[in-house]
Amino acid sequence: MDSKNTLLITGATGQLGAFLLAELLGWGQSPAYSGTILCAKRPSSSLEQLECVAEFYGKSRKAYKQPRVHFLDLDLGYGVGSAEWLSEYCAKEQLPRVRSVIHAAAVIDINSSAPGGNKNEQITAELLNLAEALALEHFTHISSIAVMGGNAPLGQIEFLEPQDFQPTKKKVGLGSYAKSKIFSELQVWRAQQEGLSTTVIRPGVILGIGPLHRAPQELWRRLWKGTLPFATDGCSGVVDVRDVAAIVYAAHQSKTEGPIIAVAEHPTFYELLQWMQNGLGKTRKLKFFPANPWLNRMRAISFLSRVPGFGKYFTAQMRIMLFSKTHYNGATGAALLKDGYRAINTSAKELGKFMRHVADR
Repeated sequence: MDSKNTLLITGATGQLGAFLLAELLGWGQSPAYSGTILCAKRPSSSLEQLECVAEFYGKSRKAYKQPRVHFLDLDLGYGVGSAEWLSEYCAKEQLPRVRSVIHAAAVIDINSSAPGGNKNEQITAELLNLAEALALEHFTHISSIAVMGGNAPLGQIEFLEPQDFQPTKKKVGLGSYAKSKIFSELQVWRAQQEGLSTTVIRPGVILGIGPLHRAPQELWRRLWKGTLPFATDGCSGVVDVRDVAAIVYAAHQSKTEGPIIAVAEHPTFYELLQWMQNGLGKTRKLKFFPANPWLNRMRAISFLSRVPGFGKYFTAQMRIMLFSKTHYNGATGAALLKDGYRAINTSAKELGKFMRHVADR
């Protein structure tokens, strides 16, 4: 990467974005980015996650505040207008123009139809408008394995490859987040067909750290408080947040088109939660609900999904979440890591130890 280049990243105050910034600063496996880094954020964004990540790496809590790192209040929903503002900002600060973008921001929800819908597609479309207005050299989009679909009967193992992408898959049972990521990717592939250099990266379930009250740390919080009473033998692809950040950095630098899958392992949810609980130093025994017989039992009482309040726990989407057994080929991501993926049980131990420190404050 050239020191004359200015890089814009979105989502820098989120879990993945904060680790990506740490990677760009040279705290991870990658050499420090030599150019200017612009971090887009909302005016109301908290910097807690950034402070937490700095502390995790043994730095001062304000170590991310460096002369070459600029935090900007930027409206991601106003692409062309944001492009004009960025050009004026770079001219005023005597910075090289923005030449590339890493889009790591995302609205995450698990509801099948969140109020007002999920805005990921709209934000991605506007950022691609920004890319066109700025004549960017490269655009890296952080997607999700949620776009890869799958057709195996629930409870059976299915193996998916990077080329698996199902934009026309029937959307019944898909949450608004999955739908938004599918449509966001379609926007990126369209822009690529029109000449934009792009990279698409699809991380699995990201295991990371951060303030306990923030949404990405819900599992850590519930395990710490003992409010997660059971686990199933369903599974999904899981990956350490540090590995995702390193993959994003390497893929962006090399302008690898992708799609790149960032998935290390496929532990059952029961195994994963046990590892995380052990990392926290907790010994509470989780109840184990295997697909046989619990999947059919949940189907039998699916009528409860119409009950206000707790009905969301008996929907088809919830059954899919608990009992799916999809495996993803993460070799494309592993190829971009110096030593391959971290073992998830080791990650849970290391990250859990830090989260125990966070919870004890």
